[in-house]
Amino acid sequence: MPARTLPSRLALGLLLPLAPLAAQAAPDSTALRPVEISRSAVDLHGPARPGSYVSAVGRRSLAMGSELGGFEVWAWPLKLLHNFELRFQTPLFQEPIPARTLARAVTITPAGPVITYTHPAFTVRQTVFAARNEPAVVMLLDVDAVRPIEILAEFVSDLELAWPGAIGGQYVFWDQGEKAFVLSESQRKASALVGSPFTTSATNQPAHDVPDAPNQLRIAVGDPTRTPMPRPGEPAGRLTSLHVRGIPIVIAGALAPRDTVKAIYRRVLAEIPRLYAERVAAAQAVLDGSLSVESPDPRFDLAVRWAALNLDEAMVCNPDLGCGLVAGYGQSESRGARPGFGWFFGGDASINSLGIGALGQYDLARDGLEFFVKYQRPDGKIPHEISQSAGRIRWFEDFPYAFYHADTTPYWLLAWGDYWKATSDTTTIRRVWPAIRKAFDWCRGTVDSTTGLMLNSKGGLGAVEVGDLGVGVESDIYLSAVWVEALDRMARMAEVMERKPARSSRRAAEPPSLTVQARQLHARALASLRERFWLPAEQMYAFALLERGEVRPELTAWPATAMSFGLFEAERGMLAAQAQARASLTTDWGARSLSSGSRLFDPLHYNNGTVWPFVTGFAALAQYRYRNPTSGFQLLQSIVRSGWDRGLGRNPEVYAGLMHEPLETAVAQQFFGTSFIPTVLVRGLLGWEPDLPAGTVRLAPQLPIEWDRLAVQNAPAGENRYSLQFRRGPTRLEVTVRRTAGTRPLTLEFAPRLPLGAVVRRATAMRPEPCGAPEATARDLTLLCRVPLDDEARFIIDYDPGYEVLLPPAEVPRGAPSRQLRLLDQRLVQDTLALLLEGPAGSTSPILVRRSGSVHPLVVFPEPGDSVDGYSRTELRVHLPAAP
Repeated sequence: MPARTLPSRLALGLLLPLAPLAAQAAPDSTALRPVEISRSAVDLHGPARPGSYVSAVGRRSLAMGSELGGFEVWAWPLKLLHNFELRFQTPLFQEPIPARTLARAVTITPAGPVITYTHPAFTVRQTVFAARNEPAVVMLLDVDAVRPIEILAEFVSDLELAWPGAIGGQYVFWDQGEKAFVLSESQRKASALVGSPFTTSATNQPAHDVPDAPNQLRIAVGDPTRTPMPRPGEPAGRLTSLHVRGIPIVIAGALAPRDTVKAIYRRVLAEIPRLYAERVAAAQAVLDGSLSVESPDPRFDLAVRWAALNLDEAMVCNPDLGCGLVAGYGQSESRGARPGFGWFFGGDASINSLGIGALGQYDLARDGLEFFVKYQRPDGKIPHEISQSAGRIRWFEDFPYAFYHADTTPYWLLAWGDYWKATSDTTTIRRVWPAIRKAFDWCRGTVDSTTGLMLNSKGGLGAVEVGDLGVGVESDIYLSAVWVEALDRMARMAEVMERKPARSSRRAAEPPSLTVQARQLHARALASLRERFWLPAEQMYAFALLERGEVRPELTAWPATAMSFGLFEAERGMLAAQAQARASLTTDWGARSLSSGSRLFDPLHYNNGTVWPFVTGFAALAQYRYRNPTSGFQLLQSIVRSGWDRGLGRNPEVYAGLMHEPLETAVAQQFFGTSFIPTVLVRGLLGWEPDLPAGTVRLAPQLPIEWDRLAVQNAPAGENRYSLQFRRGPTRLEVTVRRTAGTRPLTLEFAPRLPLGAVVRRATAMRPEPCGAPEATARDLTLLCRVPLDDEARFIIDYDPGYEVLLPPAEVPRGAPSRQLRLLDQRLVQDTLALLLEGPAGSTSPILVRRSGSVHPLVVFPEPGDSVDGYSRTELRVHLPAAP
């Protein structure tokens, strides 16, 4: 499949000022020149909705707003303004018309949003983009009108440091020479300009003050002296249509002297075509270099593309702190100064690096992790969070937030280990090894000497930040799982870092190497994780070990963390996956953090029952790892759908636990929600896992029953890239793996999962050697083919069909409760398929079961259901003959 290109045949003319600082009375086509605005196959379109979210993101600036218009603007670490709104004055009405009442449509492009405002007398299109590497946001207005109109641009000034920093002494004044408002403060260490060279008039403010009333500039479009307006009752006469393109409004700001900021403002005005082209090219480079898919589901494919664009936008460059990955963006509203989670979180960067790496954006993952080296505490602990204003205040000394999480440091170790495993970049690992070693030593200092597990009571918070679920916790299963997996990565990295020349030998008196220590600790911690959290009566894993040797037995999504890494034995892991798939934990829009059956459940509580897309990602991976791809794909699709809820292409932070609706307090663009789309796709659905130090890459696909084909481009393995082609029928699976970039020789371990009850008749690779013998599990059939992966490898597997189950699709409207069926388990009982299902109590639903033929049995879910979700459980047995 050829790579998609961002520019297409569709192009709109954008016109910009030839002399941007000239004092023109009104924008005129004779004073403008055209520039092409790119349109793309990945653009997202929809009606303008209230309560929605849009953003335009650069490395140094950000505009956030609504699909109805209305923006706040940041230039890190400063909040420049909020409530930037347009209004339109026409001769038809005495009062200006608010743009938000006319917003009809929105297009989200990789460069930023385009909002269309429509009135019988005019249409205005507002294109917003943030310069890639300038602390500036540009708005471009296209106008089509039958009569002259006046555009009013209003905003409320802030010029304030991000929370918890502060400036004080701010004021605003109009600079007629620049045709811009100047936002400043008494020491003149921070400034911003907001203006347009086509401003015809503007409000002025009292000196040394920031009024509550908005600042306003006006731009006249059309000349009323040349286009007379008829008086009421008079004939209209001859009208002249107006078509003006690219009226610019520029917002620029920085922690810099006023003259420096003025120079930035002038440069941006003069170079809008170049800056726009640079922003488009940067987005195209992300798309060209990232993994993409072409499946039977176009929306799924778009979600993968937008995940790549979103995660690239997580990189922020702060003039005081450097460039690193932030956690997410959300409007701070009014006089607030917290841009969602738009500051640097070590745990989020580590979690997101797995999704970033799955897309092949290895440089972004490396830079995001390395950012935290310079802020590591002397004892080795990695910061949980760093405010954008940390360079201007005593963040680490005077505020308690920087280091209050325990899980950040082991996850950072795990993330470095995953980066090294996927790239074999030993040069980088050697450079940051002192920091990695210090982080490992800090983690060991929090370990219980008996269990080998890290203690929340010594290290800090893990899965839960607030609420009764976290009371009395010694070790929660999330922290424990991350620590166990980090130990495996640490041992492997240490083995390379400690490798001595062939002639050297270890002295007998030397202590065990770090490699040996990490492996021994891993074995002890893994055994404790598997045994101490297991609840035999409930057939699931507990949430936490408590003080005095007690266990918190609540069913939560957090054991899915360990399951996503494959840390449990197969039998218990499948039982745990069955518990995780229950309707009390899994909703139509994702996995709850806490089961609705718990006495602590609260559907609006941040940690005790809400639905987080990132927790859903762990839950989806857990289902794939323990061979329930039906449930895994349901959960993956719920994350994909979240990109169309609050904002097109953006994944919100958290949802309510009983209704499909983001919380009002949810951050609208949260990257750990986005990152699990590629993480689950690549590690779960595709089973693509490069291990370059070992010289292998594994491919263990579990394609959904709905898909008969799948094409993947840019599947990454270090510097190599591959295309993957899958074709599937009832009795044959064909897979082709082709190297498209790179020269590194690798061995491919192809381990497809075939349907339960299938019988392999022939399995061959392109080379003459056959694949290994098939191996049946409780839920499917698998086999292993190992071949050298040079330019191409092709596999054909012919088999008698096994059982496949398709649950009916269900609409998931906003505000609705769960209605989808849940598949908890499927097993063979004497060649009969036994299904364990949950659905709304009292309902009857058909499902599809196919083997050599297909049937649509009706599943009846008995009354009564549980008291919260209204679901009940039933077992269905279906027998279909094998192929003759």
